[in-house]
Amino acid sequence: MLPLSFKTSFDIELIQSLYDRLVSHDDSLKLILRTKNGRKTDDPEKAGIGEIRNANNKQLFGMSPKEGIVHTEHAGPLQDPLFAFLKERDIHQQEVTPDIGIGCLLLYVVLVAGGGLLYTTHNNVAFLYPYALACVIFVLSGLALRAYAYKPGQEKWSIPSMVLLAIGALPTAPSSLLALPMINYLGRAKLQRRLNQGGEDAEAINT
Repeated sequence: MLPLSFKTSFDIELIQSLYDRLVSHDDSLKLILRTKNGRKTDDPEKAGIGEIRNANNKQLFGMSPKEGIVHTEHAGPLQDPLFAFLKERDIHQQEVTPDIGIGCLLLYVVLVAGGGLLYTTHNNVAFLYPYALACVIFVLSGLALRAYAYKPGQEKWSIPSMVLLAIGALPTAPSSLLALPMINYLGRAKLQRRLNQGGEDAEAINT
């Protein structure tokens, strides 16, 4: 339920090489290429999106024009060769910092809490302001719980975290899109920890 990610532009050589590596362990895998518009294509030169799916048609790896995504819960025994490949490609050396995520999150709080105060005051609907604050609290709580869900053995909290995020984010959209950089950071930071720890926390791969 909690995808891991890393920054990258779409790289047909990378996803093709990863597929070749993984299919040697499991020949039921499928490599699906799509154009940037989402249409399936067999022409690598036209591809802008790629995904590797398992026998149950679940995506275990995806690549878009801006990032790569790893779904460990669908990788099964392919987790070790998948992570080994990413480490060989120096994904573990990418710099991951929360700076942009924190900045965007602060801006979200200011827009909803501060903007909400101005709006409700000038329109004589002050009774709605606690609702705006509640949305902010739900989003912050959802992010905190999502960070906790990335810890080893705590994946069960991933769904509650998404529920909290949805309760707070939907009423405050589009401002709530400012929470996305922090969500992305959490997934990238977890992948970095997983790659840098090597095989020492195999029990935590599913987080």
